[in-house]
Amino acid sequence: MEKLFIKNRKGLKVAVIVDETENQKGLVFLMHGLLGFKEQSLLIETAKIFKENNFTTVSFDTTNGIGESDGVMEELTITGYSEDLEDIINWSKLQKFYFEPFILVGHSWGGYCVGNYAADNSNIKSLILYSPVVSGASYQEIDKIKQVLKNWKESGIREWESQSNLGVVKRLKYQFIEDSLNHDLLKNAKKINCPVLIIRGDEDASVPLAPQETLFNKIVTKKEFFIIRNGDHDLEKEENLMEIHNIINKWIKD
Repeated sequence: MEKLFIKNRKGLKVAVIVDETENQKGLVFLMHGLLGFKEQSLLIETAKIFKENNFTTVSFDTTNGIGESDGVMEELTITGYSEDLEDIINWSKLQKFYFEPFILVGHSWGGYCVGNYAADNSNIKSLILYSPVVSGASYQEIDKIKQVLKNWKESGIREWESQSNLGVVKRLKYQFIEDSLNHDLLKNAKKINCPVLIIRGDEDASVPLAPQETLFNKIVTKKEFFIIRNGDHDLEKEENLMEIHNIINKWIKD
């Protein structure tokens, strides 16, 4: 396993973890969600599953986040997230471990980004979406976002303490909301030409089920949708990870 710092298109350093495997059968990129980071349990455990099956894995911290990459949190946008994903993949194309077609894994807004990349590119083996956000419009309909949206727009910034990373105060400008409205995976779902696996928790209070079901129905390739018992948005409980391990192992072998 190797940690690297590469430059994105804006000259910002991006922290990347590459875990190469011998007798490589494939390549997997893993992407965290909004103000997440590459060491989240869900992503680490997913990477382990693929490593056990002889896949090289690539994880990274997006810029303007809370991870090890450069940037200012308040400047985060989904456009920037998508650009970082593209830059990581393009960098990987020049490395000895690069392998096509590859697998994309994304959580929450990271799920949106990898899904949208898959819609625009044909070199994807399969797509795994954890608790995906499907569009900026649907994001604004989330109860906790609707409650703060007016004040967020008036003040220009939203600030809140992370529930999963105690002591971390998250801050986003209202430009995040404005930019998010340019992003809608539902419009591109029929362009996805690889198998798609969607996984969410039955207790996910962060992203509603209905838009994900709409996305699933629009996808025209092989697809599966699993709802994990006692699972919240982050799917990090040990019982959740065990169930996900079984699902993905079967998905890989199928």
